[in-house]
Amino acid sequence: MHNLSRVCVVCLAATLGLPATGRPVRGNDEIAPAALAEAHCHRVAGAGPGGAAFDVGPAGAWYDAFLGMPTVDFDGEMYRLWFAGGELTSDPSFPYGMIERIGLATSVDGRTWEIANGGRPVLDLGPSGSADAKGCTHPFVIRTADGWTMWYGGIDGRSAQDVGKAPAHVRIEQVCLATSADGLHWTRSNGGRPVVPIGDSNDVDSIQATGAHIIKRDDGYTMWYSAYDGRHSLAAATSTDGIRWQRANGGRALAGLEPGRQGQTGPSVVWDGASYWMLYCADTGNEWSIYAATSDDGFNWRPIGESRPVLGPAPVGNFGTAGSGHNHSAHPSQLVLAGGRKLIWYMAEDANPPNLQRIGLMELGER
Repeated sequence: MHNLSRVCVVCLAATLGLPATGRPVRGNDEIAPAALAEAHCHRVAGAGPGGAAFDVGPAGAWYDAFLGMPTVDFDGEMYRLWFAGGELTSDPSFPYGMIERIGLATSVDGRTWEIANGGRPVLDLGPSGSADAKGCTHPFVIRTADGWTMWYGGIDGRSAQDVGKAPAHVRIEQVCLATSADGLHWTRSNGGRPVVPIGDSNDVDSIQATGAHIIKRDDGYTMWYSAYDGRHSLAAATSTDGIRWQRANGGRALAGLEPGRQGQTGPSVVWDGASYWMLYCADTGNEWSIYAATSDDGFNWRPIGESRPVLGPAPVGNFGTAGSGHNHSAHPSQLVLAGGRKLIWYMAEDANPPNLQRIGLMELGER
């Protein structure tokens, strides 16, 4: 997402459900369609400022200016949250004057988080000239038999003007891939090259292909991701191995979503065994908010909730007060089922300078 006020590019996350036993469920998630028919959420107060679940770091930290793009796993005892964090820089080679890296935090309740890896990023900048030499963002992580797999947005330092597109300043982002045995130490895959590079000049993802959300089923992987060609939209791709991807739906944007002034971004998708359910971002209220939709095939969607955001206005004092051009609620994580609760982490922004973005927690269902 190209935020009008500061960095907020498109986010990605996967489908991971937890039944009451705490045993992870992947693939055909065991979520009753009736539970998703009405998309109403309420905020769950976290331990951070204004009820945030996870705050930016102290001055001088690598994530002291920006925090967002959550992707969450719960193993029945511990929550793991991978996130994108940013610090400001005066180096003009970094688009938007921001250096973004990926970190990991852990929690026993989903409301109070401790940063892992000694406070250091778990995925730092790639080598000079690589697809992520100037930043790593939008992590999406799933558990595998051997550990963890992460698809993330690689930033190579190029902008739209370098590929003959506009707006000239918007940075190039492409989906990259890494694997890990422990969630802390990551190895780049595919030779460090993007697994979903930007498209050709006339494609919907000619400037950005990023913020992926992926479901793995018996017949392979499906990815929904944020595409940008001067306007935000959502697109899809399929793969048999998670590395080699083919654009789906004829390379077209997904149909039937809340249009928004700037389009849509930040998908989070659930397959309930019969249909798809998605949370995504649109800016119909002059600020980016989370909406819901459902689909039979994953490409053609129908809005849920009479085109209203799933999360109501922030109360006085809440960290996500947003404001014109800011993030009311954006980039939802995957839905996590834990102890009968349906939990989603998201990013929001304070309307007051310096407009800090933090991560909050919301729960699906009426309070």
